[in-house]
Amino acid sequence: MKIIDYKRGNDEGGILINGKDQYIAVTVSTSKKFKSLRGAQKFLESYGYKEVRGKHSIGGTQYRSKDRNSRAEIYPGGQDEYGRDLFRVELREDNGHVEELYMTKTKLNRWLDQFGFKPSHQIGKSRSGRKPRVRGFHDEWYVVIEKNLPRRTSRMIDYDYGEENMYDNVVMKILDWAYDNNDKALIKSLNNLKTSKDFVKRTGSKIPYGYSTDIYGDKEWEILEVSKENFEELGEEYPDIYDRFKDVFDEEDIDY
Repeated sequence: MKIIDYKRGNDEGGILINGKDQYIAVTVSTSKKFKSLRGAQKFLESYGYKEVRGKHSIGGTQYRSKDRNSRAEIYPGGQDEYGRDLFRVELREDNGHVEELYMTKTKLNRWLDQFGFKPSHQIGKSRSGRKPRVRGFHDEWYVVIEKNLPRRTSRMIDYDYGEENMYDNVVMKILDWAYDNNDKALIKSLNNLKTSKDFVKRTGSKIPYGYSTDIYGDKEWEILEVSKENFEELGEEYPDIYDRFKDVFDEEDIDY
């Protein structure tokens, strides 16, 4: 059980995380279960509660940078004054220095690239044991593509080897839209989900290598499976996919 602390004046509240898909928002007068962290956050914010930052640890993603001799652990970090999602970065240098940073998703991705951080699960030893190499954790990865209508421009907004993470990513964005537009029926449907994948399959359509969701507002999302066999073909439509995975699916050992 993990807890995110919230406060409203002298009143205390929080989000209890119990297992993979259960988030319980608690105020001084009520509590409610949600299938996503964002849903629980919205519920508390609607009662005027604000997150108490720096006191929680939710499934941190670990990164490593050989160039900086440092490690970074990334956690959800609430929102800024403009309502943008933030990520809390715990930067730990090998010399013992510890620093805490807050970044938006865009800034975080640029920061990771700038300083050469890679997910820890991609860094291992080569078969010879002499040099580490970067490797994909699985032969299949999943990416989320956001499509902007009516111009139909698109961009890759997230990638992960975990299929369920990608479905959760899209459903949380749709839940944000539902709260912003007070779509109570959609909010209820999302909060009653057993799995995010079920919702995407129910409302979306099958496309080559993945699924496309219905359009919410002016946004449509595609969840694509990327493999060694198809990443070059997908890369013709989405150059970001080719650039991201050309090293992961390289047959040769890749020195880091």
